[in-house]
Amino acid sequence: AFREAYGAQSRRFPNYGQGQGLSSRQWWVHVVKQTFRLAGVCDDGALTLMAENLYQDFCGAHNWEVLPGAVETLSQCRQRGFRMGVVSNFDNRLESILCQCNLRHQFEFVLTSEGAGCAKPDGRIFQKALRLGGVPPEQAAHVGDDYTRDYRAARAVGMHSFLLRPAGQDEEPEVPPDHILPTLSHLLALIEK
Repeated sequence: AFREAYGAQSRRFPNYGQGQGLSSRQWWVHVVKQTFRLAGVCDDGALTLMAENLYQDFCGAHNWEVLPGAVETLSQCRQRGFRMGVVSNFDNRLESILCQCNLRHQFEFVLTSEGAGCAKPDGRIFQKALRLGGVPPEQAAHVGDDYTRDYRAARAVGMHSFLLRPAGQDEEPEVPPDHILPTLSHLLALIEK
C-alpha cells in the first residue's frame, strides 16, 4: 500500500509538491493517510493523528540507521582534504536528521531536492552541488545507491560516480566493477586508484 500511495503522490506532485504549493509535511501526511486507507483503515481522525506522528517520528535519528563504516570513511575523506556535501532526493528535514546522527559536521553543505527545487536525476541538482562545493565536475565524485538517479545522472554532468551495491544485489551491466562499492568502506581505495 505504501509503494502504491508513494508512487501515485510522486507522479501527481513531484518533488514533494513544491511546484504545486504543497509543503513536504502536507505531501507526506497525504502519503501516510492514503497508505492506511489502501490498507482498509477508514477513521480519518486516526489517520491524521498517525500521519502527523509518523512525520514527526521521522524527524529524529532513532528511525534512521548510519551505514556501517560511514563515520570512519567520512572522517578519513575529510582528513585527506576532500570537500564533501550531501545531494539527496529528500525533504528539508535531512539536515536536522544528519545533525542528530552526528554526521552533519562531515559535510560542507546539504542539498535536498526540496531545497534545490529539482530532484535527481535532473542534472540541475548536481550542477547546484558543484557550485556549492566550488569544484568542476571532473574533480568531483558522487556516491549513491540508485543506478539511474545517482550513478548515471552524476556521470551525465561529467562527474565521477560510484554505485553503492552490496554483494548479492542485482548488478548493473553498464557499471564497471571498479565503480561499484560493496560497502562504503571501499570508497577510499577506489578513489586513491
